[in-house]
Amino acid sequence: MQIDKGASIAVVVKRTWANLHGVRMFLRPQDSPQTEIRGVDESHILFATVLDADDARGIWIEVTADKTKNDSAVERFTLLVPWSQVWSIVVSEQFSPAIRQEARKIGFTGEIERG
Repeated sequence: MQIDKGASIAVVVKRTWANLHGVRMFLRPQDSPQTEIRGVDESHILFATVLDADDARGIWIEVTADKTKNDSAVERFTLLVPWSQVWSIVVSEQFSPAIRQEARKIGFTGEIERG
């Protein structure tokens, strides 16, 4: 399946990868780098924007480092998620508040708001 650049996605990744210090410090820079990402299972959700889904190494995404909405000063990061760490990708024009609330329960990173 082709995933278009700029698509709004939820990437379900292995939580052990998200908890690598070098990854976590970009996913949750507002938290202490020592704070482990927890959840109800071994998954972690990244809400993001697709930059490139055709790289053989993985999917390039843009994640927002802060959950503040409509803040032009919010830090955005380009991140390569290796295919070996991806369990699932969900594409949607917009994720419902109910989906986002459920994601909060299991621990998630990155808010995107499409205007």
